[in-house]
Amino acid sequence: MSRNIIIYGAGGLGREVLQAVRLTLCAKGAVILGFVDDEVKPGTVLNDAAVLGGGEYLDSIAEPCSVVIGFADPHAKEGVYRRLRENPLISFPNIVHPSARISDYARLGEGVVIAENCLVSVDAAIGDCVFLNYGAMIGHDAIVGNFTSIMPSAAISGNVHIGERGMIGVLSALKQGIIIGADCTIGMGSIVVHDVPDGVTVIGNPARAITKP
Repeated sequence: MSRNIIIYGAGGLGREVLQAVRLTLCAKGAVILGFVDDEVKPGTVLNDAAVLGGGEYLDSIAEPCSVVIGFADPHAKEGVYRRLRENPLISFPNIVHPSARISDYARLGEGVVIAENCLVSVDAAIGDCVFLNYGAMIGHDAIVGNFTSIMPSAAISGNVHIGERGMIGVLSALKQGIIIGADCTIGMGSIVVHDVPDGVTVIGNPARAITKP
């Protein structure tokens, strides 16, 4: 991991990630170079960090840097990650807020961001570029696929399997042992008690499909 840090995304979530980076990596000597964002004017200063440019800024870097993805959209995360990982100068550190509780027996991919008061239990497996927002809970032996984003206070029970690019809404709960396919969206406050096929959006209590694959 490089000590030079860039946050990709200067929106609200990116600024929350900036704060987490300051509490974690900067406390160990890392330096935040600033934000990269395609929608914000270069030179704009947000929370004492400047926007360096758009995504093309990273194409011209001459020294190693670590990029932290600061937005939640699973497909956008995947696109950025797959493009940037071709550059040998770029790495993707894990950011784990000091208040989070991560089992010694959990497994984390790269580019994982875990916010305040999250819990990841024993033998859970967290894929690349997964984002766990405030208070999310991951049960024992659960699998969370690459690029998935889990919103505040969502509860993922033990042995749940979430496919890649999932979006798990605020205050939702997933019953133990169910399988959530790839590219699924779980609506805010939903209680999911059955498997969900790939590409389906569900919402409600109990959750029911509102889209089909």
